[in-house]
Amino acid sequence: MRVEVSAPNRIDLAGGTTDLYPLYLLMHGGCTVNVAINVPSRVTLLATDDYVLKLCSEDLRESFESTNLDDLPTSGPLGLLGLTLRQFPPPKGLNVTTNNAAPPGSGLGASSALTVALIIGLLKIRDEELSPTKIVQMAADIETALIGVPTGKQDHIAALYGGVSLIHFGFDGYQRRGFHKSNLDLDRLQEMTILSYTGAGRFSGMNNWEITKNFIDGDHATKTKLMEIRKVAIDTCKIVEIGDWEALGPLVNKEWNIRRSLAPGVSNPTIDSMISAAKSAGAVAGKVCGAGGGGCMITITPSHKRSAVEKALADQGATIMNYEIDSFGVKTSSSEEL
Repeated sequence: MRVEVSAPNRIDLAGGTTDLYPLYLLMHGGCTVNVAINVPSRVTLLATDDYVLKLCSEDLRESFESTNLDDLPTSGPLGLLGLTLRQFPPPKGLNVTTNNAAPPGSGLGASSALTVALIIGLLKIRDEELSPTKIVQMAADIETALIGVPTGKQDHIAALYGGVSLIHFGFDGYQRRGFHKSNLDLDRLQEMTILSYTGAGRFSGMNNWEITKNFIDGDHATKTKLMEIRKVAIDTCKIVEIGDWEALGPLVNKEWNIRRSLAPGVSNPTIDSMISAAKSAGAVAGKVCGAGGGGCMITITPSHKRSAVEKALADQGATIMNYEIDSFGVKTSSSEEL
């Protein structure tokens, strides 16, 4: 059997970090708003009868093979694949090939989307099913085991469902309200949102862990700022529900200004210069995707200023990324290999 799975990455508008367990429990609820985009993470699985397990990451140019499940890597570039296969071992041999369209350290949730895609592919190979909630939980736990610090769940949810996700986290897990092109003007959102790569990747786990640790340790400033970020996310949910896109820019600005003061390394002079240049060219807001520190950023701009803002970003060294909003979520196809 051959199984191909593709899962979208996401851009986050508000509420990142409040989706981390157990942080959202300590906050008495987290809230995030994100948008799935057609920058995919792809997995191809080919079942074999030779009991050999072959792993290959095309974008990282790494490979590994063994006949022993216990030999699979649990750290390093292929650690995510190894850990996932250990949780969902194939019945016989398996060739696993992966590819992330996003650059490394993009902040677009590529590793989370890849984990979701791989779990769904392995479930297909094993002729099993899991609920979306269980897939999100398993994927987040696997990533936490790999990076050694807590990871959030909003990226996995975007990969599964696609579209715009308004997500609330609490004692009962998560509740999602979704929007697609059939029930929201997503063309307008896309016209006003520029996606660019800042030129350097980042590792979100450390920023998020520092913030989480400060919260647990009772740091008043961290608690106050995270509660403010949650409030901005809740307000963003309200404007998305009615399609009030004119109100989005001020909220993105507010979220970024709070976030950049949360921990050292969330922003840096390069990011600050890019956002400043974009605003000078007419943009109304900008923020780095994910926990910050590099990777990709979004810039909110009036559509008639878009060309000038893109040029200003490029002049500062940013790479403009073409994308469309993904309304489908994870996609799977399978066939009997001849």
